[in-house]
Amino acid sequence: MTHTPSVVLEPKYYLTNFTTLLSGVKGLYQDLLNESEQQWLARFYALEEDEQCLLVRMMTRKGEWFRSDKLRYSELTNPETLLANLALSGFVDLALPGSPKLLADTLLTKPELLALFPKLPKSLRKSELVALLPEQMPHSVSTLPFQVIRLVDNQILPMFCLLFFGNRYQEFAQFVLENLGIHKFEQYEISIKTRLFHTREELDSSFCISEMSLRYEEINRKSREDLIEFSQLVPAPHGKHANRMYQKLINSVARDLERCGALDEALALFQQSNIPPSRERQARILKAQGRQEEALSITKMMLADPYSTDESEVAERIASPLKKKLGIPLPKKQVSTLPEVHRQLDLTNCRVEVAVVEALKAEGWDAFYLENQFLNTLFGLAFWDILFSPVEGAFINAYQRQPLDLYRKEFIDSRSILIEDRLNQIRSEGIAQLVAVNLNKNGLQNPFILWELVDTSWIELAMYTISYQQLAGLFEVILEDIRAYRAGQPDVIAFKNGDFMWCEVKGPGDKLQHNQKRWMTHFERLNISYHVCYVNHR
Repeated sequence: MTHTPSVVLEPKYYLTNFTTLLSGVKGLYQDLLNESEQQWLARFYALEEDEQCLLVRMMTRKGEWFRSDKLRYSELTNPETLLANLALSGFVDLALPGSPKLLADTLLTKPELLALFPKLPKSLRKSELVALLPEQMPHSVSTLPFQVIRLVDNQILPMFCLLFFGNRYQEFAQFVLENLGIHKFEQYEISIKTRLFHTREELDSSFCISEMSLRYEEINRKSREDLIEFSQLVPAPHGKHANRMYQKLINSVARDLERCGALDEALALFQQSNIPPSRERQARILKAQGRQEEALSITKMMLADPYSTDESEVAERIASPLKKKLGIPLPKKQVSTLPEVHRQLDLTNCRVEVAVVEALKAEGWDAFYLENQFLNTLFGLAFWDILFSPVEGAFINAYQRQPLDLYRKEFIDSRSILIEDRLNQIRSEGIAQLVAVNLNKNGLQNPFILWELVDTSWIELAMYTISYQQLAGLFEVILEDIRAYRAGQPDVIAFKNGDFMWCEVKGPGDKLQHNQKRWMTHFERLNISYHVCYVNHR
């Protein structure tokens, strides 16, 4: 078991985290920063520490408008002086908004709004009052009990976050988890050759599309006209990262167009994307339009070169009724009978899985209730160095528990030689040496490992009981589709007399899930002992 150390954050921890972000951006992307961004950094570093703190406090809050009475922090004294200095340095503007509506909407409470405009009807909601405001600011605005502040260059943080995190959102919580010792990270290579962006055009394109994604959240997504107009405004992407963001956004717009009945427009947009569910939706739209042969053609492409296991299975489900309608003979379904065991156990004081573990132990088995963590842990240990290998765009800061491309097809393509060499090594030597070395990394973040469940007893049983060929075969299944196969593994693993078996436990009324059946198909192929254990309370 890992224990979280007792750590108290320093009062100005957020400034340390922010400067860490800036150092990361400068270290990797100094050559891509434009003149305005370079000047901003120079001006920031010229500020006094408390001025930097107040600026970071504002930058990491929502919006660009603030009121001075809401900027009180125990670690900062004389905020009025700090604000005045930030204004002189060009980081904030202390002028009032251009209109009463903007002032009221962003900064005023309803009582404060009524105090400024006493003739407004008090019974209305604030939003209704704002709609009634005049264009001119009243003279009484000088009596406001606070100073108005506008953050200048409020797009600088989203840009730096995009460079550091790969998205424009503020993930500073990750710094805090590391500060507290809750998360510790592997030391992997971060360099210009592995960075996410290589040209300013790629960076600007990604930032622009991220802006469009934010705008998309604000439009009426049930309006066919608004959706079509928005789709025409999305710019073509430049670079791999921007292209992934673009395809994800296009899929969302196309799906909403489909829901609005704009099938032709939706189909045209889906055809611009090659990530799921693009081809599935194309096939379904073509089917709905009566274009059966075209729909079947799409499913054939999905089956011939599926993006994922899910896409392959979706294609099969779509293809069957299409073939039937077109008079194409369907192959007979293979009905497999899964091995079953039925038990009557006392479930009064424990989970059904725990009850099965105890029953197996009484029969002489070393049994463990680990669900997906059994095989995932072995995989995470055996492939540790490959998971954290220096691949372009995979690791862009020191706070990642996994490569950015882990669930994309490129993960395998970019590491194919390393992966095949490792599988061959496992087939000939097993995983004992790999696991022994990587257990020294206990506590470091790994997407496949929950350290609190790791126990050398079941790891050693696995290493010396499961054949090398079976281990390699099981890992190949995970590598076939990491997102699909990291789940659905049986609940209980058990060992006895040099043999092992997997047991999927089902309590009263519980049924097998689709992803569990997937695994059992592979168990049959790999000649691995398993069964489904149906338990009733006695």
